[in-house]
Amino acid sequence: MRKLFFLAIVALSTQMLTAQCNELFISEYIEGWSNNKALEIYNPTGNAIDMTDYRLERYANGATAAQDNQKTDLTGTIEPGGVLVYVIDKQDPDGVDFEAPVWDELAEQADIWLNPDYQENNTMYFNGNDAMVLRKISTNSPVDIFGVIGEDPGSAGWDEITQNHTLVRRPEVTGGDTQAVDEFDVLAVWDSLEVNTFDQLGFHVCDCVTSVEETRTSQVKAFPNPFHDRLDLLAAQPIAGVVVRTLAGAEVLRPVTNGRRQLRLDLADLPTGAYLVEVRLTDGSVTRHQAVKH
Repeated sequence: MRKLFFLAIVALSTQMLTAQCNELFISEYIEGWSNNKALEIYNPTGNAIDMTDYRLERYANGATAAQDNQKTDLTGTIEPGGVLVYVIDKQDPDGVDFEAPVWDELAEQADIWLNPDYQENNTMYFNGNDAMVLRKISTNSPVDIFGVIGEDPGSAGWDEITQNHTLVRRPEVTGGDTQAVDEFDVLAVWDSLEVNTFDQLGFHVCDCVTSVEETRTSQVKAFPNPFHDRLDLLAAQPIAGVVVRTLAGAEVLRPVTNGRRQLRLDLADLPTGAYLVEVRLTDGSVTRHQAVKH
């Protein structure tokens, strides 16, 4: 009976994911003190994506259009199930006021630096009251929108949640918001964390695991599966982080890894059922496994 229940869950999850998981979206939004500003973009597909076909745009203070110096064409490649972290380019340790450097904890997570000069381009100079758009250039269509284009966030009230916060897209979100004028219900799809929280950058937990899992599992073995009270991990590279979640997205374990390639997870206290185990390696790759406790 338990096996049939698990198969039913997998079938339902697969059915729910087929409509999306086919395009990039913004997985994390950092609006911290001073110049601590970053956006993380996640690839939920099973293929690497070239970012030269994408652009970030800032619609400031309820504007209905982004100026030329508020648009930034992106670079880089995002691997299947991977992310790229774009950070405002403030790295001068002697910088002060508007040129103050980002904190070291954020700098360590940066993949690509953007917009060092405000006058030349100020796309990344958002402060919680701007709509941000991730646009696909070849189709001239938004693939994800943070906020509402043309809406003053102060009158809408969502700037109190987005300013001085870290926001992480919830695992059940499997695609971007492409409606430019719909209501922005922030807490419905984002988890709000304390200001200057950076330890969630560099990886993203998402229910889009089916296609990605096939391309990644060879790097990490998780056994036995099904398991009873422990799950062993064996990785080709040192392990940078592990998160165990329920299929509903609730975190149940985040163990210390210390860069080991072998790790035993003590899961004796968990109830029987299915879990998602995400393993992030030091080379930046991420694997996801569905494991069943019996």
